[in-house]
Amino acid sequence: MEYDLPLDLEVLLMSSAGEGNFSQTEGCTDTRAQQSVPTGSARRRRCSSSGSDKDAKQRRLDAFVKYQHLLINSVRQRYGRRRAAEAQEQTQPLPFNQTFVNVVIHQSKAPRLKERTEKPREDMAGAPEAEECADTAVKVSDLLCEAPSHTTKVIFLFGKPGIGKTRLMHRICQKWAEGVLPQFLFTFLFEFRQLNLLKGKLTLQELLFDMFLQPEDSPDAVFQALLENAQQTLIIFDGLDEFAVNMDVSSSSKRGPAPTSPVSISQLFADLCHGNLLPGCTVLVTSRPKRLPDFLLHTVGVLAEIGGFDHEKVEEYVSHYFCQHSFRERAIAHVKNNTKLLSMCFIPALCNIVCICLEYLFLKQQMNVELPQTMTQFYIKMFLIFLNKQRGDCAGDEETQLNCNKKAILGLFDLALRGLEEKKLVFYVSDIPEDVKEFASLHGLLTVFEVKTSGTCPEVGYAFVHLSLQEFFAALCLMVSRRVDKNYLKKKFFLKSKWTLRNETKTEFMESFHIFLSGLSSRQCRTFLMLLAEQDEAWVQEKQDVILQSLRKLAATHLSGPKVLELCHCTFETQDLKVAQHIGSLLNFKYEFKNFRLTTLDMSALVFVINSGQDLICLDFAGCLVDTDCLEVLAGCKNVEHLSFRSRRCGDDFAAALSKGLQGMGNLKKLELTGGTITAEGMTNLVQAASQCPHLEEINLQGNRIQDPEVKRVMDLFSRMEKLKKVDLSNNHLSLNAVLSLAKEGIVCQNVTELCARVDTMIIYFSGTSGKAQRSLDLKLDENKEHIIPARHVNLCLQDHRLFSLHAKMIVAILQSCPCLSEVDLSGNRLGDEGCSC
Repeated sequence: MEYDLPLDLEVLLMSSAGEGNFSQTEGCTDTRAQQSVPTGSARRRRCSSSGSDKDAKQRRLDAFVKYQHLLINSVRQRYGRRRAAEAQEQTQPLPFNQTFVNVVIHQSKAPRLKERTEKPREDMAGAPEAEECADTAVKVSDLLCEAPSHTTKVIFLFGKPGIGKTRLMHRICQKWAEGVLPQFLFTFLFEFRQLNLLKGKLTLQELLFDMFLQPEDSPDAVFQALLENAQQTLIIFDGLDEFAVNMDVSSSSKRGPAPTSPVSISQLFADLCHGNLLPGCTVLVTSRPKRLPDFLLHTVGVLAEIGGFDHEKVEEYVSHYFCQHSFRERAIAHVKNNTKLLSMCFIPALCNIVCICLEYLFLKQQMNVELPQTMTQFYIKMFLIFLNKQRGDCAGDEETQLNCNKKAILGLFDLALRGLEEKKLVFYVSDIPEDVKEFASLHGLLTVFEVKTSGTCPEVGYAFVHLSLQEFFAALCLMVSRRVDKNYLKKKFFLKSKWTLRNETKTEFMESFHIFLSGLSSRQCRTFLMLLAEQDEAWVQEKQDVILQSLRKLAATHLSGPKVLELCHCTFETQDLKVAQHIGSLLNFKYEFKNFRLTTLDMSALVFVINSGQDLICLDFAGCLVDTDCLEVLAGCKNVEHLSFRSRRCGDDFAAALSKGLQGMGNLKKLELTGGTITAEGMTNLVQAASQCPHLEEINLQGNRIQDPEVKRVMDLFSRMEKLKKVDLSNNHLSLNAVLSLAKEGIVCQNVTELCARVDTMIIYFSGTSGKAQRSLDLKLDENKEHIIPARHVNLCLQDHRLFSLHAKMIVAILQSCPCLSEVDLSGNRLGDEGCSC
C-alpha cells in the first residue's frame, strides 16, 4: 500500500541498482517499529542460558527495550509530523521552513577516492568525478542497507547550500521513528555546529546519552546493549563543513580505543568512521562540497551528492505552497514561464524564498509582478517582506520599515559577521543583545533550541535559521558598517587564495559569502544599502566599486573550471553588463570544464557572462554531468562557436534535449558529442536540429553507438547544410551494411568530396560554401573563371577489412552510380580474384 503524502520527502537516490523511494515502504506504522524489538528480545530470551545471571540479563533487556521506546518517542517529537504541523500553523512562514519534494541523490563509487588521493584535482578532493555517477533511482533502504557483520558502513552525502541536507536528515529520523527503517534499532543525530561547543574530551557513552538522550535508568546496561547491537545502530553527523575543529586525526586508524576512553569529538568521530568504536554501525555524514579529511578518504563506503528539484518537482512544490490560494495556477505559470526564476527554484531553499515573495506580491494584488533577478536580491526582498508582514511593526514603505528597527538590524548583521569570523554558528544568550534577540526571534530569523554539553545542565542556544542567511547578513554588515573601510573590505573579498589553492581556507564557513558581496555591489541594491548605512550614494558606490574591481582582477588569474563557474556566479549577481563583458573577454579561452556536475544555476551564470561578451567562444564539457534542464538554459547562449560534450552519460535523451536548443546557437561552427551512448535515433535528431545552424562546419559523433544510422535521411539533411565540411562517425561499431549505405548515398550527395572508411574510422568530407573540396581534393580556380562551377571530384576509401567477393557486385554498383569519382581505395579487403574480376 502506498502512503499518499505528495509533499513529504520522497528521496530519489541515484545509483545503478534500480528505482524507488520512501513512499514505497511507507505503509508501515509505528507498530512495526515497536514490534521489532520485542521480537528480537524474545529471540534472545530463548537463547539465554538458565542460571543466576538470567535475571540480570532480563533487566538489561528490559532497559534496552525501554530505551528504544524512549528514543523513538523523542525522535518523533523532534522531527516528526507534529513538529511539522506546528510549523505550518504559524501565522508567519519562516524562511527555509520548507518540505522537500523528490530530492535527487547522485551516487558515486567511493572506493575510487583512494585511487585519486595523489592526483591533482580540478575541483575539491572530496567531490566525486561526474563520470562515476549514475542516473537511476533506488530505494532509500538501499542507501542505508545493512552492512556486513562487524563492518562499519560510512555514507557521505554532500550538497550545495540550500539543497536540503539537514531537512533530509530530519526526514530519515522521522521515517525511522515511524518504523520505515526497521534494520536500525537505534538512531542518533548530531549537528556539528553544536558539537563545536564541546571543549573537553568525552566517551562514546557520553556522546550518545549526554548529547542526545539519557536513559531513564540503567545507562550502563543500555550502553552494553548498544555495543552488542552495533550493526543495528545509525549515527548521523550533519554539517561536517560547519565543524570548526581540525580533523587531522588519521592516526586514529592505528589504534583501538576502549569505549570508555574519553577523547576529543574529532577523534571520536574518526574512531566511529574507522570502526574502532561501535564496529558494524552505520555512520551517515553530510556536508557542503569541500575537501574531505584524509581519514575519510579511506573509510567512506558510499559517496553521493544531494541534488535539487526538476521541472516537475518545482511545480509540485509551488502547487502545494499555494494550495489555499486562488492564484495557485497563476503562481505556477509565473515560475514555469520565467527561465531565470525556474533555474533558481531548482534549489529547494531558493524555491521557498521565491514562493514567499510571490505570495506577498499576489496578496497585494499587484497585476504586474516583477521579481528580483538574482539570489542576493531575493534575500533582500524576503528580508523586507518579513519586516513588513509582522503585525505590530511600523506600517509604511521600505524606508520606514528599516528605520523602525535600524539598531536591531545592524546588531543582527554584526552578530552574523562576528560569528563567521570566529567560526561560531551557535550563540548563547550572553552573545546576543536583548533587542537583537527579540527582533530576530520575532521575525523568524533566529531559531532557538536546547544546547547540551557534557556534564552540564542544558542551556538555551540560538542560531540563524540557515547558514546562508548568516552569510547574507555578514555580507551586509561589511557593506553598510562605517567601521569597514575600503582596505578591510578588499581584504575580506580577496579570494585568490580560496580559488587557486587546494588547501582549506580560513573562512571555510563563507561559501556563499562572496556571492552575496558580489550581489550587493549591483546598482539595484544601492538604494537599500543607502537606507541601511544612512550614507549618500557616493559612499555606497565606493564600496561597491571595491568588489567590482576585485572581480575584474580575479578574471585575469589562473582558475580551474569550478572556480570559473564561481566567478560567473559572482558576475551574474552584479547584473553589471560592463563588468560581465570585461570578465568574459578575459575568460575567452577558459571555458573548459572537467569531471564535475553543473546545475541550472551554474549554466545560467555561465550563459550570462558568455552572452555579455563580444567574442565567440569554445565551450567544452569533458566528463561533466549536465542535466537536460541545463540544456534549456544553454539554448540561449548565442556566442558559442564550438560546443563539445565528452561523456558516456550522453545518450539519446541528452541528444534530443540538446537538439531543441541548437537552433538558438546561430554562430555555432563545430558540434561534438563524443564517447557517449547516442544511437541512430539520437543522431537523426541532432542532425535535424543542426541543419538549422547556418554556420555549422563540423559534426563529431565519435565513440557512440550509432551502428545503423538512417542513412538516406541524414545524408539528405547533410546536403542542405551549405557550410558543412566534415562529419566524423568513427568508433561507432557501424555495421557493414551501414558503411556500404553511407558510401552509396554519400558519393551521389552533391556536396560530398570524400568518404573515408578504415576499420573503425568513418569520416565524410564536404565541400562547404567555398566549393573547395577537402583533404585530398585540391581544386584551384583560375582568377578569371571564378564564375564557372568547377567539375565535381569525389574520393572513396573503403579499407574496411570486411569486404569479400560476395560484396563485389554491390561495390561495382556504387562505383557506377558516381561518374565523378577521381580516386578509389579498396585496399586491405578480401575481395580476391573473383571479386576483382567483377
